[in-house]
Amino acid sequence: MREKIVNIKGFKAVGLTYFGDNNNGEIPNMWNTFNKLYKDIKHKSASMLCYGVCDDMPDSEGKFHYTACAEVDSFEDIPEGMTTVVVPEGKYVVYTFVGALKDLGEFYDNIFSKWIPAAEYELDYRPQLELYDDRFMNNGEFDVYIPIK
Repeated sequence: MREKIVNIKGFKAVGLTYFGDNNNGEIPNMWNTFNKLYKDIKHKSASMLCYGVCDDMPDSEGKFHYTACAEVDSFEDIPEGMTTVVVPEGKYVVYTFVGALKDLGEFYDNIFSKWIPAAEYELDYRPQLELYDDRFMNNGEFDVYIPIK
């Protein structure tokens, strides 16, 4: 698996947040809702650039927070029902996912059970990111950012 190491600047984002275990496809359903509300987000930093932000490790029941969001320059005029996220700057290892979304779970399993241990990266406790840009719209490709020290 090809990977790259990047340092990102911190950023602000606005979107919809889910808390749960995603056992019933709640996250894809939330993305469908987010896509309909995307136009209502003001102060977007870049057009057609969205993130999935997982802001903590799963709890003892396997539940976690996940936010489908757009980067913004300001938290002014947040649409009703949406939340804010602040992603701190930091170092990340980036893996590119290409394939059917049904295989995303296996991709994440490989990241944490094979690729990270083989590379001997030390995980950091900052948000994990999925970056969705025009590649996703064209061929389903997107980047997964895993925080490392």
